[in-house]
Amino acid sequence: MSNRLSILGVSLLLAAAIAACSEQGSLNFASAADMKPQPKAPIRNWAADNGNGTYSNPLFNEEFEDPDVIRVGDDYYLAGTTMHMMPAVQIMHSKDLVNWDLVGYCTDKLDLGPTYHLEGGNIYGRGIWAPCIRYNKGMFYIFTNVNGAGLQVFRSKSITGPWERNQVPGRHDMSVLFDDDGKVFIISGNTAPYPIDELNPDLRSFKTDAPKRSLPERMGEGHHLYKIKGKYVDISAIPGGPVDQVVAVADSIDGPWQVTKMVESESLGVTQAAPLKAQPNDRGLWIHQGGMCDTPSGEWWSIIMSDHGSAGRMVNLVPITWDNGFPLIGLPGNLRKAPNTWLKPNTGVKQDPMPSFNHDDSFDGGKLGRYWQWNHVSDDTKWSLIEKPGVLRLHSLPATNFYNARNSLCQRPPAPESIMTVELDSAGLQSGDVAGLALLIQPDAWIGLMRDERGLTLIQHDGQTMRDQLVPAPTGRIWLRADCDYASQLARFSYSTDGKAFRDIGQLFATT
Repeated sequence: MSNRLSILGVSLLLAAAIAACSEQGSLNFASAADMKPQPKAPIRNWAADNGNGTYSNPLFNEEFEDPDVIRVGDDYYLAGTTMHMMPAVQIMHSKDLVNWDLVGYCTDKLDLGPTYHLEGGNIYGRGIWAPCIRYNKGMFYIFTNVNGAGLQVFRSKSITGPWERNQVPGRHDMSVLFDDDGKVFIISGNTAPYPIDELNPDLRSFKTDAPKRSLPERMGEGHHLYKIKGKYVDISAIPGGPVDQVVAVADSIDGPWQVTKMVESESLGVTQAAPLKAQPNDRGLWIHQGGMCDTPSGEWWSIIMSDHGSAGRMVNLVPITWDNGFPLIGLPGNLRKAPNTWLKPNTGVKQDPMPSFNHDDSFDGGKLGRYWQWNHVSDDTKWSLIEKPGVLRLHSLPATNFYNARNSLCQRPPAPESIMTVELDSAGLQSGDVAGLALLIQPDAWIGLMRDERGLTLIQHDGQTMRDQLVPAPTGRIWLRADCDYASQLARFSYSTDGKAFRDIGQLFATT
């Protein structure tokens, strides 16, 4: 499980003053209340666009898993996995395939039972996985399987919603193709043969009298099914860690299929070990699992992911060359390999560099910023942005530990280094309450305040050693900080009583 920054409750929580800003490439959470205006430092966030006609991978220097991309006219849309996080299914938009903007989610709450609320269980390792985004006859569709629940079908005439949802029987790591004759095919599975089913045109049930079809050749998981110039194309990633992606091509949906590797042993320089610990013989973490699309100029590109240690999985933009009827990642003369820095796609659109994620929030607008997600389905009666304008107020909910804490508010910390600071007002803490800042990893780690019969205590919990550092805490406001260095994959916590001078608490701990 990769890092996620979480404002948490353990046995919970707090009526706290919390706000956020991004400064010089790091996340910084601080109270907006009673603060005098300060000169703004230059804001620096990761942008893949180099500003000179080239770009550098990754597109987002933070987690974005299982990408699927489409083009609709001059617009590009990208969907990704959100697992247990709510809102669910991130949707990005771009005009040039390099600069992206988060336009929304498919649903605010995927409410499929008590475990989605962290009641009597959880959906860690489940939830939204490997979405497939498609556009057909004026309608956007996003298909995503939820293990143990079923295949979710979202549809909307606008990419910003509202989205209608229905559910059909589950299909693991599936992809959908709207064929020219009106048939709707869906391929799924992670072992051969891979079934190719038909959905009824309304997408609310499977066609029971359709011929039995499959792709019998060894492929992988995370399918992406297309029809390109009359040919059927399926690409998928061989299951495992550092793995390759393969591609199958056929003249008919019934086969026969020809298969070859689409990309081979390409890591784009991402090492298997933490960068500061890498050795010369490190094989790297290969790019694998992603979709592809064309541009109006006729170019083909793939957005494909790779692991980045505790920073999570990130996506890369790589060119495609067609070779003997196969779409292969790479450039002529260097197929199945990919450049890390390359010329921007010829989309016909010129755009200035734009960070895709600016992790800012002042909590002044009366609603949460679009980059926030709740860990599982939130209880909206237990948090507020209007009870005290300009701050986030969290009310207590019972939990036995951090993993079971309801209403934990999260963001994805960017690489290569993130420094997150949260200012808490402890005045509302009741006996037994705990509030703080966590890294949602396994094992977990967090720093927080606890009030009990002894008074107010500062705790730094290290889930690796199961040790707690305890420090008497002053009443009123306190600043808590987490510093993550992804080059070493180490992190530390610290605290301050004035927001300026910070004191370390606990030991450095590994985030993997």
